[in-house]
Amino acid sequence: MDIKELWGYKIYVVLDTSSNVVYEVTDKDIEESVNFNVYEFKYILNAAKLKNIISGGILSPLSGSILPLPHQIYALKRALSSDKVRFVLADEVGLGKTIEAGLIMKELKLRGLIKRILILAPKGLILQWQEEMKEKFSEDFKIILPQDLDVLKRVYDKENIWTIFDQVISSHDSVKPIEGRVGWTAEKIEEVNTQKFLNLINANWDLIMIDEAHRLAGATSNVARYKLGKALAVASPYLLLLTATPHQGKSDSFLRLMRFIDQDAFPTEKAITKEQVAPFIIRTEKREAIDFNGNKLFKNRYTKLVSIKWQEKHSLQKLLYEKVTEYVARGYNQAIKEKKNCIGFLLVLMQRLVTSSTRAIKDYIERRIKILENQEFLNKDIDFEEIYDAAMEYAQQTLLQTVSFNVKKEITQLKDILSVANQAEAQFIDAKAETLLDLIFKIRMKQKDSKFLIFTEFIETQEYLYDILTSQEYNVVILNGSMNIEERKEILSKFRENADILISTDAGGEGINLQFCNIVINYDMPWNPMKIEQRIGRVDRIGQQKDVFVFNFVLEDTVENRVRQILEEKLKVIFEEFGVDKMGDILDSFEAGIDFTEVYIKSISNPSNLERYVYSIENKIREKTEILHKMKDILKDEKVLSVNLLAELPSDKVDEYIRKMYLYKEISLGNQADILNISGETLSLENDKIKELLNIPEYPISKRIPVIKLENNTIYEKGYWSLWEVGIKNTQRYCKVFPVFINLEGDYRPGTSKTVWDILLKESFEFSQDIDIDETLLKKTKITAIELAYNHFSEMRKEYIKQINKEMEKFKIAFSLKKEAALSLGIENIKRHRLQQIEKEETAVFERLSALQEIIPYLKLLYMAYVE
Repeated sequence: MDIKELWGYKIYVVLDTSSNVVYEVTDKDIEESVNFNVYEFKYILNAAKLKNIISGGILSPLSGSILPLPHQIYALKRALSSDKVRFVLADEVGLGKTIEAGLIMKELKLRGLIKRILILAPKGLILQWQEEMKEKFSEDFKIILPQDLDVLKRVYDKENIWTIFDQVISSHDSVKPIEGRVGWTAEKIEEVNTQKFLNLINANWDLIMIDEAHRLAGATSNVARYKLGKALAVASPYLLLLTATPHQGKSDSFLRLMRFIDQDAFPTEKAITKEQVAPFIIRTEKREAIDFNGNKLFKNRYTKLVSIKWQEKHSLQKLLYEKVTEYVARGYNQAIKEKKNCIGFLLVLMQRLVTSSTRAIKDYIERRIKILENQEFLNKDIDFEEIYDAAMEYAQQTLLQTVSFNVKKEITQLKDILSVANQAEAQFIDAKAETLLDLIFKIRMKQKDSKFLIFTEFIETQEYLYDILTSQEYNVVILNGSMNIEERKEILSKFRENADILISTDAGGEGINLQFCNIVINYDMPWNPMKIEQRIGRVDRIGQQKDVFVFNFVLEDTVENRVRQILEEKLKVIFEEFGVDKMGDILDSFEAGIDFTEVYIKSISNPSNLERYVYSIENKIREKTEILHKMKDILKDEKVLSVNLLAELPSDKVDEYIRKMYLYKEISLGNQADILNISGETLSLENDKIKELLNIPEYPISKRIPVIKLENNTIYEKGYWSLWEVGIKNTQRYCKVFPVFINLEGDYRPGTSKTVWDILLKESFEFSQDIDIDETLLKKTKITAIELAYNHFSEMRKEYIKQINKEMEKFKIAFSLKKEAALSLGIENIKRHRLQQIEKEETAVFERLSALQEIIPYLKLLYMAYVE
């Protein structure tokens, strides 16, 4: 390490790399103590390779269960390009955001950066998340819901249940804070919030992933979901927000979403610019996506409207529809007048049921009468956020137990309708069911092996269709929200292997992948058009080999059909005006501020004002489309997708390098290597011992170097081979290890440099002897290493400065907007105090960033040997 001269004595300061001990020796000691350890060298070879993989790219090895597509590899590379992994994954529906999140999670785990992981998703998707993480990434996640907390607390005897498992999945609405409940004391509310919300936030998560994250941005900053999102945003250093619709036409909601990712970057809505937003958004549109061969990823889609008329044989079905519609119209107007939202929801349910099937409305009325007669009403507050979001299947039981305006009157009216329903059921099969049988028969005549995915909103209709279709000897399976994950797997397997038809409810269809089926029949048409898009997305997704055909069933002589016709005409004009390809680009759930339920139910209760109600929603959609048209450029992720991205996936297994690195180091120290375990922990980059081994010490050049004799290889000349590391001090990302081979004539051989490293990593070898260093070749090696290192360093410096400049630009915009907002304050001394605070914060931030710009490069030799 150093040479000291004093009174004619020459003293060498030596570092023993096997023990990291520094001591002083004489010339004689050095001459006699040369003892090159081949296992120390092998440790360095593997550690150096590992360092390059970590700093330079993707660690996750190719797996039989998943081969990422180009856009998914791009998302992974984008996420890893920043030390702050906090992003919105905003791919369009069906492009595999779950896969992207899993890839990023796996990378962070392999790098030893995360251990404790929380996934939050809508209730209907938590099983899908658990299954995907297990099947595609071999990662076990425990599902924890509030109803499990008391049991877990008793079993594990832990104050904070959320700390029991390192990998947890839960649902948004099950853990959001509650403000109040009927009959609950303040102490009870505090206790429940502590258990399910505060303890969750304080459970020391390393990574939090939130699916359908736009729901947590909230309609306002006061709703429970937003409070949950805001708390989670600061509860973990790494954050991934998944949403196909990050901006839904409301700038304040989008601002809240972006502030989850970076509070400082978005002080006001004026920060919503392309320059400020782009660093945090990773987005691919379907039209951009390509497959492994560079071809368009998605097949064509064809949609046909199937208009169904009531004939004479369906006269009682038509009468039933009219009676229910009249009952709903009167009741809804009264509910609005008396501000009884729950009754309003109940009447919406009735209207949906009567257009679904005779059996569905009949079953509902029978159950409702029973509840009314027995006074079995719900004695609790209804969570309207959950009801509004839920599929009809989930909402039905809650709504059935809603209190009544007048129990006796409602029983009388419902019994009158029930009488018609019984007669209609006996008269003839439903007009829609008759049309369904005819359609399936005609398609099967042309294509015998066709599979059909039929969607309905209600289990009663599902059962009705099952009875009819099986009576025609079709092989039918059903799927709904009441089934557990194992039952769902079994049903999907049967549909894939031998069933002709799958009848699914919306809740049952959440998260399923059915690329082997290409015919979708929407037996019930949801009032929210986006739900139709979600249904079709079950088959129109990655891996579909055929064009997709969609059949939408509508009853012709109904108010709903009139609303739909007028609405679609208006939407067509708007979308053509703004160049929108499909409805799914614009329409989403109620959080976007467009309530389709309202326009339908108001039109049903007051048909004469139908045009006015549609005009009202038309204006909202036009306004939203205009905003989103402007936002499209802000959200656009500028990139070129190529199959070349596949070449960046690692062919080497990181865990193999870790294992060998540890093994050789232990042997070099004379220890018996336990290659499976370190202090009870599995070998991984998370382990402190492994992290320590990656800090390779500098190699001290003595007068002699070891000799390696390579057999049966393509190296045809002798020379000096060395490994060097260059980087930026005080950073982990910016380093590069490179080999140098100088032949005996003093020529640098780049190809041989790399080839020797590859051979040394793969083949068995020993040190045959050691020889004196040739000072001329040593000098040539150093000069070459410095030249090569400078090229690597220049690239690192460029990227490093680019990242610092991005941070500076982000803060410049943010502080400028903060000052602008402060200047609008009315009281002078408050304004002055706020400006002083902002300037103080600004000075501190820019001093920190300026200090980071002071780069200290380093270059060190890791090893040198003579190769022949």
